[in-house]
Order: sequence, then structure tokens, then C-alpha cells
Amino acid sequence: MQIKKISFIVFILFLLFHSEAQKLPSFYPFKGFHVGITGQAEYIQKSSYVYLTGYDPVPKAKWTYGWEAGMEFSYHFAKYFGISFGINYGTILSYTRDIYLSRYPCEEEWEEVNRYEQSMIIMSEKEILFPIKLEFHYPLRKDLFFMAEAGIKIKGISQRLLYGKNAIGGYSIGFEYSTPDDYDPETNTYYSKLYYEDFGLRDLSKIYCNLLLGIGLYYKLPYGDLLRFTSGVNVSFQPVIEGIYKYYLTDSYGTFSVKNDFIYTQLSYIHTFNWQKAHIYLKKQEYSFSSKKERRKKIVEMLNAW
Repeated sequence: MQIKKISFIVFILFLLFHSEAQKLPSFYPFKGFHVGITGQAEYIQKSSYVYLTGYDPVPKAKWTYGWEAGMEFSYHFAKYFGISFGINYGTILSYTRDIYLSRYPCEEEWEEVNRYEQSMIIMSEKEILFPIKLEFHYPLRKDLFFMAEAGIKIKGISQRLLYGKNAIGGYSIGFEYSTPDDYDPETNTYYSKLYYEDFGLRDLSKIYCNLLLGIGLYYKLPYGDLLRFTSGVNVSFQPVIEGIYKYYLTDSYGTFSVKNDFIYTQLSYIHTFNWQKAHIYLKKQEYSFSSKKERRKKIVEMLNAW
């Protein structure tokens, strides 16, 4: 009788341990460290022009475009929250404008124009950027997640390291004209004169910090990695460039500034390492499979078992 009791207890314990061994761990997509690549398109707000004096109106500022691309490293410390750090390269300022033509030389006389002339020149610069973000994500279904992010973007570090303290950068766009009186027969050259110019300064030793706010969706791929689509805004706290504009013909002038605020859309591919984790788990549990296809099928099943 005693032997039967012992055998029964051993059998129950065996079932318990066997069940525990066969229970699959959770491979929740947002757990631990991730690494990803990102690409971003930007629709950049127009610069600001302020009239001070003169006959000609202010230039007509226009929206421009920019981009960023880089790597992202993230750590998800809770079920719904994570933090990320990025190293990007992309646009840090971009601006253009149409100037106003009141009159313009035509053959041997001045012609009244009184219209804006479309500019084909865009002033743009690119640098290394460092976005740091806090992220919230919530499952809508097994393979789809809502996400929201807030953070900062640090820029200007590379310029500070390159140029040091007290370095100033100048930015200038001009529009020239020439008349028959400007022709030099000895050199067979027309020597142009400035009709319009804007000139701005940027403190290259300054490190800037922008605000990032965005929302989007995560899609979990069958093999455990993630695709993320995000839309949001980048808000600058202060101008990057400040300067003056001037119409030389009418002595009209004013000030302008560039802040680099923009709307962005971002597409990212995030590697979660869950496929490798599931593969290692099966190896430790000494699972045997008749083919690689059968093993892949088991891993996909595990990745959807959270």
C-alpha cells in the first residue's frame, strides 16, 4: 500500500514538471532591447520675414522639404512603455522665398513688373542628430499596436566639435541684374549688380534642443520583427538663423529668421531578436524536428503565443 502511494505521488510530480517544461514562454514583441533603422520625410515650415522700411513688400516665404535617416536603439522596460535613442543624419535647416520684382531692366529701359519671382534656390544644411524619446504602445490585436511618442532631438553637437566656441556661420541668397551700361567691351563681360539679398547668421557653437511629438502604428511581422509608421511634429524652441533682407534698387529692407519647425512621417524597421530567442529556447528544450520548415512553423507559433 505504501509503495502505491509513493508511486502515485511520483506520477503527479512527473506530470507537473512535464507540463511546466512544455509550457511556452511569452515572446511579447515589446520586451527588452531592440535595434532598428529609420527613414523620415519632413515638410518644413516657411521662414519668417518682417518688413521694416521701403517701397517693396517682404519676400514670400515658402514651405520646403527635408529628410532624416539613421539607427535606433530602444529598451522596453514595461509592457506598454519603452525608451529609444537614435543616431540620425539629415536636414537641420531649410528655407526658400520668392522675391518681389517692382521693376526690372528690359533692353535699354526699366519695365514695371510688380510681381513675385519664383526662386529655384533652397538654402539647406544637414548634420548628425540625436533623438531621445519615451514611447507608449498598446495592442489593438495580435499583430497591430497603437503607439505614441514624445521626446527631444539634440542637434549642433557635430558643429560644436568641428568649429569650437564662438564660431559663426553666414548664409546668403542673392538675385542679380545687369544693364547695357554694365557691359565691359574689353573683357566682353556683363558685371552684374545685386537686386536683392538676404543674409543670416548662425551660432555654430550652440547646441539646440527640439521637441518631438508623434503617433502611429506598429505591425508585427510573422517572424517577430516590427514595422512602424509614425506621423508627428518637430517644434524648435528658438531660431537657427537670424538676419536681414534688402532690395538694393529701392532701399527696402527688413529682418528674417529660420526656426526649422516641421511635420514628419517616418517608416522604421525594428529587429526584436525574438526569432533568435525562440530558436535558442527550442534548442535548450531539445525539441526535434523532421525539417527546417517544421522548426520555422513552431517558432512562428511561439512568437504569436504571448
